[in-house]
Amino acid sequence: MAFPVTRNKIPLLLACLCALLLFACAQGSPVIKNRSIKLLRVQDPTRSFSEHLSVFVCFEDSDGEEDFSSITITHDESTLFWEITPQEAVVRLRDTERWTGSNNLSYPADGLFPPGRYTLVVADLAGNEAVESFSLSRISFPEYAPAALTIAEGTWTIERSADAAGFTRVFLYLFSQDDRLLYSYLAPDGSQTVTGTVAELLALAPGAVRVQCYIENFSGSAGVLLTAVDLQ
Repeated sequence: MAFPVTRNKIPLLLACLCALLLFACAQGSPVIKNRSIKLLRVQDPTRSFSEHLSVFVCFEDSDGEEDFSSITITHDESTLFWEITPQEAVVRLRDTERWTGSNNLSYPADGLFPPGRYTLVVADLAGNEAVESFSLSRISFPEYAPAALTIAEGTWTIERSADAAGFTRVFLYLFSQDDRLLYSYLAPDGSQTVTGTVAELLALAPGAVRVQCYIENFSGSAGVLLTAVDLQ
């Protein structure tokens, strides 16, 4: 049985509708502030290399940092896509900026990422999205690792390869026991061999248990990530 809406109920219904509209408008949407896209060659424990895509996004949402559902990267031509969920995402803090993403995206069957246009989508829990696009170009990686890291008797040594093919910026990433990145150290340029002490690294990152060497090209668009080495 239907009941008529009396006149005194109409203002109440209008007020409810206005409140719902105001609530919907008040919901924040993600805003992409910056992004970092890098093509990587990653070394596994057998010393073999595979290709990965590193995608990190600095974004803001007025509803808070917990209002995050996914980051999706789609190759426009093939429609193949990769999704980074909150459970898979890595969060890195750079000064006051919060970067969310992954450096472990891989192409099916250990293939190579195709060049071309990709679409990047950051979505919050309510389904609001921020969308950007980027172009990926193929990179000429050196045939062998452009540097090597060794640790012996409390001393670490980086030996740069003479055939680094432009991959000359060397970083040491210091990790905790639970694989949290504690510190990123940029090795001095200009020398083929760089050395230091493990004690100096531990002073920079107390609690670090392993170090990973990362060698990047000049533009920062690609890098080679070597197998992690225990500090002790």
